[in-house]
Amino acid sequence: MSSETSAPPSSLQQVVLPRVLGPLTALCVVVGSVIGSGIFIVPARVAHELPFLGGILAAWIVAGAFTTAGALTLAELGAMIPQAGGPYVYLREAYGKLPAFLFGWSELTIARAGSMATLAAAFSRYFAQVFPSPEAVPSAAWQAIAACTAIAIVTVVNVLGTRGGGGLQVIGTGLKVGGVLTLIALPFLVGGGSVANLSPWTIPADYHGNLFSAAMVAVVGVLWAYDGWINVTPLAEEIRDPGRNIPRALILGMTSLVALYAAMTLAYHYVLPLDVAAAAHTASGANITDAVAAVYCKALLGANGVLAISALVMCSTFISLNGNALTGPRSYFAMARDGLLPEWFVRIHPRFQTPAHAIVAQAAWAIALTVVGTALIMVPPPGPETPLPGFARTAWTTLNHKHLYDILLDYVIFGATVFYMLAVTSVFVLRRTRPDAHRPYKTWGYPFTPLLFVAASLLLLGSMLANAETRMQALGGGVLILLGVPAFHLLRRDHNPATKPPAVA
Repeated sequence: MSSETSAPPSSLQQVVLPRVLGPLTALCVVVGSVIGSGIFIVPARVAHELPFLGGILAAWIVAGAFTTAGALTLAELGAMIPQAGGPYVYLREAYGKLPAFLFGWSELTIARAGSMATLAAAFSRYFAQVFPSPEAVPSAAWQAIAACTAIAIVTVVNVLGTRGGGGLQVIGTGLKVGGVLTLIALPFLVGGGSVANLSPWTIPADYHGNLFSAAMVAVVGVLWAYDGWINVTPLAEEIRDPGRNIPRALILGMTSLVALYAAMTLAYHYVLPLDVAAAAHTASGANITDAVAAVYCKALLGANGVLAISALVMCSTFISLNGNALTGPRSYFAMARDGLLPEWFVRIHPRFQTPAHAIVAQAAWAIALTVVGTALIMVPPPGPETPLPGFARTAWTTLNHKHLYDILLDYVIFGATVFYMLAVTSVFVLRRTRPDAHRPYKTWGYPFTPLLFVAASLLLLGSMLANAETRMQALGGGVLILLGVPAFHLLRRDHNPATKPPAVA
């Protein structure tokens, strides 16, 4: 226990979530949240931007190293302050309530709910392959219905119990890791592929694009494939022996993921020539059977391969959805416990002992994002005769020609990167302001490890704002973050000097 308990906590601050999750669940939250839709779709985007295998592998490994640097840093903070909320708590301790609130606000409006909507969009694309839409229902509407239903199901599971949500995460993670390993081994099990496809390794002589810009676009997609690594930290209050289990889950989880993703990338390109893999980026927007994982399976298994990969991605994205439903609401719960959100968010279900209201609120916004994104696709953009400003018509036209998955992906990455970067910088502040705090784990490679993450984050954010393909979604995410400033003053209930929540043993 720390000196944080010296001031009598309020009745809300006495609300503590029970420790019901073990080390296996913690590891499966990391791995199961990360392996979603990205590794089955994003490799085509990477190949489209970087038409040589050396660059493709570099994008996956560099982004993996960047993400691992963030994980190594937050492992120290998660072990040091094992409270619900994860980065929200670290930002509160390092920078105060407003930056911490803006993180939680961005989680609800952008990163977490947006991730759920993106994953649900990917789920629905493959769902529509297994269960095609009825004739009377437009394909986009059918997929939106499937996406909203998937969000609703994982929400109910996690309202009914943290153990249930954690158990589903363990089982689902085992299935999806087994599925990815099977995909990697498939060329050698059934025969197929050629070493000749693993070329060119270096930049082709006829390449005339902007390599830096292309690499940044590719890395945005790869970071989405790695997104979810932070998910275990908001559960710190519910993980047994967090000082040991949180660092182990993050380090082992990220090491395994980088290895899996690099192997899966090599397997794709061993079977598919580079131009075929790259073509899947544009073709898959219209037909998911042309997505890179589907093309890969079709090349090896024929028509049955498309159904097989559809089932695997449905399972994978569903479990990642569950990971977000399990972890994200803990941030809103912690904010409400500090008086920064309405008391409604801090209420624990009397029977199931879950932050049920926070879970439902996150799901509601994820469903709203899905509906709005679908409307942008289904409703034709207005013409010049309308009073809508020109930039708004241009943005609507651009989004109208994208798939819901692609609209939401860039929107999520911008907001998430901003606050992941700030959360990582908290380690510098807390090393200075709380030098004597108990740290069961200290960041390997400090200070270079967190500095690597910060530098790469700044480079990525600048690139997203400079690139026309990602600028609109990035700006949209930025505007929502800024709206958090007036929301902070409107929603907070505690205008007195901050009193900290009880320390968690």
